[in-house]
Amino acid sequence: MQKVSILHLITAAKNASPFDVNMAFDAGFDKIVPYTNVELAEVEALTQDAMFSRSPSGVKREALFFGGRDIHLALDMQHAAKNSMFTPFEMSTMADPSGAFTTAAAMLAKMDAQLKLMNQTLAQQTIAIFGASGTVGSTAALIAATQTATVQLVAHKDVASMQAYADKLQTRYDVKLQVVDGTSDAAKALVLANTSVAICAASAGLRVLKMADFMQSTRLKIMADVNAVAPSGIEGLEVMSDGEQVAGSHILGIGALAIGQLKYKTQQRLLQQMLAAEGPQHLSYQHAFAMARDLI
Repeated sequence: MQKVSILHLITAAKNASPFDVNMAFDAGFDKIVPYTNVELAEVEALTQDAMFSRSPSGVKREALFFGGRDIHLALDMQHAAKNSMFTPFEMSTMADPSGAFTTAAAMLAKMDAQLKLMNQTLAQQTIAIFGASGTVGSTAALIAATQTATVQLVAHKDVASMQAYADKLQTRYDVKLQVVDGTSDAAKALVLANTSVAICAASAGLRVLKMADFMQSTRLKIMADVNAVAPSGIEGLEVMSDGEQVAGSHILGIGALAIGQLKYKTQQRLLQQMLAAEGPQHLSYQHAFAMARDLI
């Protein structure tokens, strides 16, 4: 008799995300068990408790999902879990803290599809990210950098703080990033005059870019906004926009709900991939981007 499938949902946060719980059930897992307020040092013991309570065939029907609100901690937890396993007691893992990995992946996959229609690639673009120190903004920077795009993290408070954060990302993930000044309307307009792609990944309900900031840009091709809460992060960009022109300009827009639809499919397919796999899968933002592109 086949064992029931179990997803162990591990997070450092106070609560597990209902979104992730719903997604896991809809993907086909029989049981979803949350573990909250988990510290990094506790991951090894939790992983091995899950391993040793089942036969190797039963372990194949288990997976670990790492959530929370810190992308770096989630990846550290995933790494700790993977290092705690050994043959034949190996199970799949997936990290998607705050849904940032699948959201950023879906957004960049949408952009990639629009660029292909222009016979261009992400690698050819200069990508400015507003809200770059957040979970989605940071993940978008990492994905875009691995695609060899020129990635600019836009400083909204002060350049020094953003540079310190960029230095940490570059050291940890071996990527190349630039920091640009976005602390004033004039500075934002200058950034947008010299970039081809703009991403707004700031806090929900925060208007970051006004039409006056970007309407004069002749280089800007595509803008994306992950904020679905009014007011939008980018003035004139509709939440359902999926490559339509922004406010009658030449710039194409990708809205939060269009991104969200692909994000949903991407997360579901990755969860199903773990459930169906014969061998262990260890999935993070790179795999999410590849899946999102395949789904398009």
